[in-house]
Amino acid sequence: MKRTGVKANRISQIETLLLAHPNGLTQAEIARRLGVHRSTILRNLADMNGPVYEDHGRLFIDREAFLVHVHFNLHEAMTIHLAARLFATRADRQNPHAAAALRKLGLAIERLAPRISRHILDSAGWIERCCTWCDPLYLQVLEKLTVAWAEGRQARIWYRKGEAEEVKEYCLCPYFIEAYAIGQTSYVIGRVEPPGHLRTFKIERIERIELLRQGYQIPDDF
Repeated sequence: MKRTGVKANRISQIETLLLAHPNGLTQAEIARRLGVHRSTILRNLADMNGPVYEDHGRLFIDREAFLVHVHFNLHEAMTIHLAARLFATRADRQNPHAAAALRKLGLAIERLAPRISRHILDSAGWIERCCTWCDPLYLQVLEKLTVAWAEGRQARIWYRKGEAEEVKEYCLCPYFIEAYAIGQTSYVIGRVEPPGHLRTFKIERIERIELLRQGYQIPDDF
């Protein structure tokens, strides 16, 4: 294998390792796992275009910025289009990520199916125009819950069950995020620590959220 191919392969291995270890790895740990010197890892990190950052001597992948490479056939692309449309028509708040996902999908199949591509791109614009309720707090909470779920990190939330009720603080381990057509809302299901009970929270009622470093595991029987 040529030198450029070896480097590209090793960079891919570094990304895979960091994605598999949400708590991060040191340069020495990566070098030991890949059987190379630390200086080699340092050079590879400098060549990486991916979102890698260091915190307290450990390296992490920024999962919010990392781009996932996915290939769809025509029918799979249509399924994603229908799912995104269904979500958008049942939501009353703006979600720029839904519009961005559809726009990328539309551009990706432009040569394969130009007619469908045009309508998918129109759908992206429709989502941006018709969901007029801009709720930055809701979007921030949803994004942080997504990161917590993806990285297996606990989150501290401040939740108000009803307008007349006081705000309560919980330490939440997210197990699942679900959208409901009834009420045009989304929920997060997870374990509350303590006492370790499963709870369901309406995301729109979470008034504040902080990501924690403590990890958690989702039971296999959930």
